[in-house]
Amino acid sequence: MENIIYFKNITKKYPGVIALDNVSVSIKSGEIHAMVGENGAGKSTLMNILGGEILPDMGEIVLNGKTVHISNPHAARLNGISIVYQELKLCPNLSVVENIYLGRERESGGGRINWTKMNMESREVFKSLGVDINLKVTVRNLSIAEQQLVEIAKAISLKSDVLIMDEPNSALTLNETEKLFANLKRLKGQGVTIIFISHRLEEVFKIADRISVLRDGRYLGTYNTAETGIDEIVTLIAGKKLVSELSHKKGKDVKFDAIALEVKDLCRGKYFSHINFQLYEKEILGIYGLQGAGRTELLETIFGMENPDRGEIFIFGRRVHIKSPVDAIKNGFAMLPEDRRRNGLFSNLDVKDNIGISSMREISSIGFLKRNRLLEIAREFVKMIGIKVRSITQMVRNLSGGNQQKVIISRWLATKPKIFLMDELTRGIDVGAKAEIYKILRKLRDDGLSILLVSSELPEIMAECDRILVMRNGMLVADLSREIATKEKVLRFALKG
Repeated sequence: MENIIYFKNITKKYPGVIALDNVSVSIKSGEIHAMVGENGAGKSTLMNILGGEILPDMGEIVLNGKTVHISNPHAARLNGISIVYQELKLCPNLSVVENIYLGRERESGGGRINWTKMNMESREVFKSLGVDINLKVTVRNLSIAEQQLVEIAKAISLKSDVLIMDEPNSALTLNETEKLFANLKRLKGQGVTIIFISHRLEEVFKIADRISVLRDGRYLGTYNTAETGIDEIVTLIAGKKLVSELSHKKGKDVKFDAIALEVKDLCRGKYFSHINFQLYEKEILGIYGLQGAGRTELLETIFGMENPDRGEIFIFGRRVHIKSPVDAIKNGFAMLPEDRRRNGLFSNLDVKDNIGISSMREISSIGFLKRNRLLEIAREFVKMIGIKVRSITQMVRNLSGGNQQKVIISRWLATKPKIFLMDELTRGIDVGAKAEIYKILRKLRDDGLSILLVSSELPEIMAECDRILVMRNGMLVADLSREIATKEKVLRFALKG
C-alpha cells in the first residue's frame, strides 16, 4: 500500500508546553492505523491539525504526494478528511438529522430542503451501524452513547477518503462497539483510510493494521500489529512497565458484615424496575450491562437527580428519603458522573475552586470565603490524590482526562462521603492514568468507603470489583461473587439474562 498521508516534521507549541515535537509519521492508503499514547502525548493535537482545527507552528502535511494547507475544517472536508471527535461537537438544540447534515443540507427544486432524502440517507447510515435512532429527536435528549453514534454517523455520511476517529466508542457498549468495528472494516474494504485513537489496547490490537506510538509530543515509532504485543506497546506508552498494575489479579471472595446501602424494589418508569441489592461497607460493587440497561439511570436516581416511582433506600439500616442531590450529599453520598466535562467539571474555574466548590460550609462563614482554608483543602488533595498540575490556580480544562477525574474525586472526598457512586470512572483515560486511578479506588475502599462502580469496560469490572451486578433491559439479572464471576458468565447474563 502507498502512503496517503505523510506528517513531515510537525511541531506545535503552547505556552510552557511542546504538544508536538518534530513529528514525522506516514499513514498508508486503505489501512486502519491506530495512534496511541497517554493523555497529553499529542495524538489529538496531531489529528486536529489534519482536521483543520489547529495550525502547526512548523512542518507540513503531504496528502497523496502533494503538500496541502489545511487551514480549517472545511478545507479538511474538501481534501476528503472527516473526524469524529472525542469531545462531541453536536448542536444540542437541533434534531439528529439536522446535526448530520448541518451546513450541507440536501436541496430539492426551488432551494427547499429535501428532508425525505436526508432522512433516507441517515437511516441507511444508522442501519449500517446496527442501531435505530429517532431522526427527529432533539440531540440534547439522547444519551451520551446515542450522541456518540450521531457523531459517527455524521462522519461516515461524508463518504471521506480519510476518517479520523478519536475515542469513537468510549461511551459505547460491547455490542455497539462490535457493530462499529464491523463497519470500519467494511469501510476499509472500500478503500477508506481510518486513523483510530484509543486507550483500549485490546481493541487496538483487534482492529488496527499498524500502531504508532507518541509520548510527550514525540513520535516513538510505528509497529505492525501482527508483529508486536500489548506489553511492548504499554511499555513504550508509559516509559515504564505498568502491565502488572493494569492486570490486577483478584483474590477469593471477601466476607463483608455491615450493609452500607440497601435498595429495595426501586422502580423508575421505562428505565428500570424492581431493583434490589445491598452494598457492603468497604466493598467495591460493580454494575455491568449493555447501553440502555438502566445503569446510569439507577445511579442518578439513588443520588436524587431523578425521583423513583417507588422503592426504598436504606443507609446503614436507616431509611432515607432522597429527593435531590443535596439530600444525597447530606446522607453521605458522592457521585462521579458519566460525562465529567458536561456534568462534573466547572471548566471556567481553576483546580482549587473545582475541588472546594462542594465544601462551601467548611470554606465560608456568614457569606465570606475562607480563602486560606480553600487553598489548604486544595493543596491537601492535590498531594493526596496525586493530581499533576503546575499550580492549584491552573484552569481545570487544561488538565489531562485522568487529572480532571482526580479533581472530581478530590472534590467529593472533601465532603467526607461514606458511599461513592462512580459512573465510567476511567472513560477516555490513558493506560498510565488508569493504573493511578485504580490505586486510588482501592485505597478509598481500604480506607472505609463503599463504592458502587458502573463501567462499560468488562476487564475493569472483573479486575477491580469485589462483587458484580449485571443489568439487562432495566432489570437486575445477576449478582455474582468475584470467585465465580467470569467474563463469559457476565456477558451471558448481560446479553441473554
